[in-house]
Order: sequence, then structure tokens, then C-alpha cells
Amino acid sequence: MIDKTINSDTKKIIIYTLAVFLTLSLAFFVITLVIQINADTAQKHEIMTQEERLVDVEKTIVSNKVNRLATDLLYVTDALQMGDNGRGDYSDVENHWLAFSNRKMIYDQIRFIDVDGNEVIRVNYTETGATLTDSDDLQNKADRYYFAEAIELEDDQVYVSKLDLNIENDQIEQPIKPMIRLATPYYGSRGQLEGIVVLNYTAADMLSQVEKIASTSQGNIFMLNADGYWLYHSGDSSKAWTFMDEQRLDESFKNDFPDIWQTIQTEKSGVHSSDTGVFSYTNILTADDLELGGDHSLVLGLGDWTIVSYIPPDTTEGKLLTGNLFDTVLLVLRDNLFAYFLILAFALFLGALLTINKVKNDEIKYFSEYDAMTGIFNRRTGFEKLAQLYKSTEKNKSEISVCFIDINGLKDVNDYLGHDVGDELIITITNGIKNKIRANDFVARLGGDEFLIIFEGLDETGAEAVWQRIVEEFEQINDTENRRYLISASHGIETFNGGSNEYIDTIINQADEKMYREKKIIKKDLKIIRDFKPGDETGPLPQD
Repeated sequence: MIDKTINSDTKKIIIYTLAVFLTLSLAFFVITLVIQINADTAQKHEIMTQEERLVDVEKTIVSNKVNRLATDLLYVTDALQMGDNGRGDYSDVENHWLAFSNRKMIYDQIRFIDVDGNEVIRVNYTETGATLTDSDDLQNKADRYYFAEAIELEDDQVYVSKLDLNIENDQIEQPIKPMIRLATPYYGSRGQLEGIVVLNYTAADMLSQVEKIASTSQGNIFMLNADGYWLYHSGDSSKAWTFMDEQRLDESFKNDFPDIWQTIQTEKSGVHSSDTGVFSYTNILTADDLELGGDHSLVLGLGDWTIVSYIPPDTTEGKLLTGNLFDTVLLVLRDNLFAYFLILAFALFLGALLTINKVKNDEIKYFSEYDAMTGIFNRRTGFEKLAQLYKSTEKNKSEISVCFIDINGLKDVNDYLGHDVGDELIITITNGIKNKIRANDFVARLGGDEFLIIFEGLDETGAEAVWQRIVEEFEQINDTENRRYLISASHGIETFNGGSNEYIDTIINQADEKMYREKKIIKKDLKIIRDFKPGDETGPLPQD
């Protein structure tokens, strides 16, 4: 019995703990999930706004730089035109270009190339300053792509080449020099085409500015040429300029991210998110971005460049931007494990308190309704049940029989054999009654030796038949168990209808009177205490 109670209490603790834990955990989870989603949304917006702004800043830097370069080209061309005396003496021009080169410090070369591709003037700039190239060192550039494209320009056009590495004597110059060549036709005083003016812009300072801005990115910044190769890669500088090496032509953004590259070719600017990461991109150096004042226009030999902000999916920011709701749920659960342990501890504590309180309440309720010794209804509950039954049968007017019972000789058993044996007698009587009444009947203990059986739907004859089965149970115990006392009880049965309007107390009193009349008859010849002989033993205590 103790084990059953312990198991029952343990189950209650588990049930209450689970109920509290699940309720609190669900509420906590929903709250933290909503907070996390809102925080993630705000952080995503902040990251993407920063990256898009950064891409726009990079675009502005490059576009402004190229515009200034084109303006410088027109300036040195004007200087050539003003210093050209028509006799092939370019000393004033050379001095002017030397001063300009020293002032600017960004032009690797300033050149005047005639219509046959021969260099006429070349000013070189190094760390020690600008120098004029001797005539013996001047070269023919007719085979260079920029000459072929620039010599075909109109008078009012400025050519901007692709960005690549400078080549001298068919070898990439070391250390590498990223170079953009700007060129425009030069027409002499008689209006005839005499050649082109070329600025070799060392793009290191532009790339340095791009790199400075890229350092604020949450991911990597790429600058791509029109063929999808890296001109700049903030995460891995070795990936830049691979198009200059025939052995590395397959190493490109276009090949690494073909779907994104296709999107860039179609949409020109925007944001794209996929399993490979998050890309913010925009084309730069388009005709719309480059505007020269006056009557001149730009001719782009470089194609569109693209600035790309790339956040890889395996970074913290990438996981945030590419994650889904399931990822957020896992994050919330992982980050709040300790809180769930605290909730579980609190739930366990509260579950124990609720169980203790429930057990106490159940005990109070039990002892308020049941007789502690016998486990049957007590007097108050028995009368309440009878009143409820009486009320429920008013409509159908079904019969109810009340059997009033009194144990014979209980006082003698208590006096001669002790109260423990008297309790045994009471429990035996109770068990005998419970074993023989029907499932819809019930029994209540009214007092020390008085009991009341309520038979629903039985008339007096039917109730009497049940009582006789109970008596037979008592007689079997008397015959088979060697107890030191006889089990005997007197009874009185009274029957009434649900709609009879009779008082319950009156009915019970009538059954009580019948019981007493029977008791007087039985007691005349009844000897409860048996003669005890040495070696006799009392029977076992009946079990509930």
C-alpha cells in the first residue's frame, strides 16, 4: 500500500513538473523567439544597408577617379596643343608635362604617340620624380590594343582602357603595376591627325581607396572586370589579375559563382541571397556614370566593372542572413539552455509543492468523505449520496431500499478481546457487505457499529435477497475461520419511491426500528465470544 502511494505521488510530481515545465518553457520560448526574430530582422537590415551603402561608396570613388583622370588627359592634351610650334620642338610641352607629372604623382607615363605608333614624347614617373625619356629609348606601340582603339577615335572622344597589369618587353612588370590607359586623338594646327596623347594611370591609389572602404565590410569586397575576373579581392589578393596568367584563366568569379554572375549580367545592380552567400552588387564605369563637361565623351574599352559585396554563408553574418526559421529556433534553444535548466528546476520544485498540496487536499477530501478505518463513506457523505439519489429518482419514481445495520456484540468483543479484535470485526463486516452488494449500491458507516446500505432500484424483497448473501458470507467465515468471536449483524430494510415526498430521516428511522426488533430476537440465543481452548488461534485479519 505504501509502495502504491509512493508511486502515485511520484507520478503526480512528474505530471505536474512536466505540465509546469512545458507551459513555462513554451511561453519563454515564444517570447525569446519573437525577440530573436525582431533582433535578427533589425540586424539583417543594418548589415544589408551598410553593405549596399558601401558598394555605392566604392562606385562613387571609382567613377569620380576616372572622371578626374579624363579631365587630366584633356589638360595635358591642351598643353601639347599650346606648346606645339609645328617644327617638332616640344621642349615647352615636355617641361609642362614634367611639372604636371611631379605634381600629380599618379601617372606612370605621359606620352605622345604619332599616327604610326612611335612614341614622340614620354615622361616617366618614379619614386624619385618625373623624367623625360631619351629619344633612343622611345618605343613603337602600334601593336598595343589601346593604340589601335584610340587612334580610331573622333576629335572629341576620350578612350578609357581596361584595368590590367603593365607589360614591359612582353613581361608583366615587377612589382606589379595595375594600369589604366586613357587616350585621346591629337590634331595639329592644320587640323590633321598627328597621333594620340596617352596617360598611363597607376591605379594603386584608386585600389588603395577601394581597399580602405572594403575594410569596413562585414564580408568581402570584389571589383570585377567585364569578363568576371577579379581586379580586387579583399579576402584573397592572390585571386586578382588571374586573367593575365594563361595558366589561371579558369580562376574567376564567373566560374566560382556562375548563377550570381548571370544575375549580375541581367540585373546590373541589386541583392541576391542563396546557399552560396549574400551578394550586393552594382555596375560601375558605365556610360551613365561617366560624364565629361564640354563637348567630349568617353569611349569605354574596359566594359562594365562590377563592385560586389559578398558575405559567405559560413560566417556569423552569413548564417544570420541566409538562415531560416528553423535555424533561428535552434539558435534560441541553444543560447537559452541554461534558462531551460532553471525553468526545469523551478518546475520540479513547483511540481513537488503542487503534489504535496494535492496529496494533502486529497487526504482532507478523503477523510471528509470516507471512514478512515473501513474505507467506506462516512455518515455525512452517505446521507449526501442518499439525498442526491433521492432527488435523481423523483422523475422516474424508481424504488430505493435502505438497509440499517448494527453489529451484534461489538462491545463484548472490545471488552473481552480488545479493541484491535473489535476493529477486525468491523472491517470483516464492512468487507462482507462490499463483496456482496451490487456496483450501483453503496454502504456508509453511521457510527461505531452502525452501517447503512443503499440499494438503488430494489424493492424490499430484492434488498433482502442481497442481505441474505451478505449473511451467508458471515456464516462462511464463522464456519471456516477459527476466530474467537462470531460475526453477526442485525438489519432492517425500508423501501420508498423517488417521488413519495417522504423524509429521508423518517425512512432511516423506520429501518432502524426494524433493525432493533430483529436485534432483540437474535440476542436471546446469541453468544458472540466463543469458548477459547488452548491452541486455538484467531483467524487472519481480513484484507481490504
